[in-house]
Amino acid sequence: MANELTISASASYEKNNHELSFSPPAIQVTVAGDQSSGAVVEATTTPAGVAIDVTELGAAAQGWAWFRNIGTDSATHIAVGPRDGSGNFIECFHLLGGEFAIMRVGDQQLYCKSSSGTLNLQYNVLEA
Repeated sequence: MANELTISASASYEKNNHELSFSPPAIQVTVAGDQSSGAVVEATTTPAGVAIDVTELGAAAQGWAWFRNIGTDSATHIAVGPRDGSGNFIECFHLLGGEFAIMRVGDQQLYCKSSSGTLNLQYNVLEA
């Protein structure tokens, strides 16, 4: 089979007589594997971050993924990223309450960390 995954996005901006829009065509992706890992993880303020569990796949088999901060607080965020060789968390992006991201992820274990208290990150990672 081919083109099992369809991804579409659009964004528009309007402020002070300034308008922008971004509406690329949807992309269709052929996914070689048939496994996925997904759940809701409790992100805490632990300095090294909390592991995003991809046990069903293994970090080396990660492909497309989506992440969503299922909270509603726009004053706090959940950061996502890997650790460096010394075990230090490296923030790649962060999501405020209600925000989401869709992207292809690499072959490193990912971690999440909250800016304050315990926040919930919903995720799903497809096998590459």
